Amino acid sequence: MNQMYSKQFGALFITVIVLAFRPGPTRANNVQADVQLIFNENSTKPIPASTEIVNIFQAAITNPNSGFNLTVDAASITVTSSPQTIPVIFLTNGTFSSALSNSSSDLFTNRSLMIKSGLVPFFVADFPYSFSTLTATNYSDGGLTVTGIASIWNYIDLSFGASATLPNSTQIGETIIRAARNNTLPFQIFTSKIIVNGTVISAGDVSSKINVFTASFLVAMSLLVTWSR
Repeated sequence: MNQMYSKQFGALFITVIVLAFRPGPTRANNVQADVQLIFNENSTKPIPASTEIVNIFQAAITNPNSGFNLTVDAASITVTSSPQTIPVIFLTNGTFSSALSNSSSDLFTNRSLMIKSGLVPFFVADFPYSFSTLTATNYSDGGLTVTGIASIWNYIDLSFGASATLPNSTQIGETIIRAARNNTLPFQIFTSKIIVNGTVISAGDVSSKINVFTASFLVAMSLLVTWSR
C-alpha cells in the first residue's frame, strides 16, 4: 500500500498504519483489515478525496504489474473516516497573476505556503484538538478595492478531524479576523470580505469566544483480505 500511494501522491503521502485485523463477515479465511493513511499536513496539496483513495487501491489489486500480492475483495474497500472540510474565501492585498491559476506554478506554491504559514498557527491555537490542516485551492483577481489597492481572492479548505463537532462559520470568521488584526501576517486580509461555507462574515458579527473540540485527523480505511492456507 505504501508503494502504490507514494507513487500516486508523492511527498503528500507519508505512510500506512495497520490498526487491527478482525474476522471477515462471510468466510472463515477472510480477514477484515483496518488501516490508517497518513498524509503530510505541511503539503500545499489537498488531502485526496475518499473516492480517489478507494479507486487507486481497487486499480492496484486488479493490475497484475502493481506488485500487490494479497487477494482483496474490491467491493469491501471503504474509507470509514476522513477529515471534514469547510471552504473559505477571503480577500487580501496583492497583484493577481495568471500563474496563480496554475496549482503547479511556483507562484501558486509560494503564495499557498505564505497563506498557510500565516493562518495555521491561529487555527491551531483556537481549535487545538480538532483542526487538521489548511489547503489553498485557488486564487482569482479581486480587482481594485475602494481605496485603490490591488487585491486577490484566496480560496482555501480548512480540514478538521473526522469525529469533530465542526466550528460554525462565525467561529472560523473570528479566527481569521483575529489573525488579520494581529499585524504579524505578511499579507493584509480585508475583514469585510470573508466568506465561510457560503456565509459572508463581517468583523461586527463575530465574538471572541472559541469552543474547543476533540477529534482525530487521519484517513481510516477498511478492506477484506483473503488469507491463503
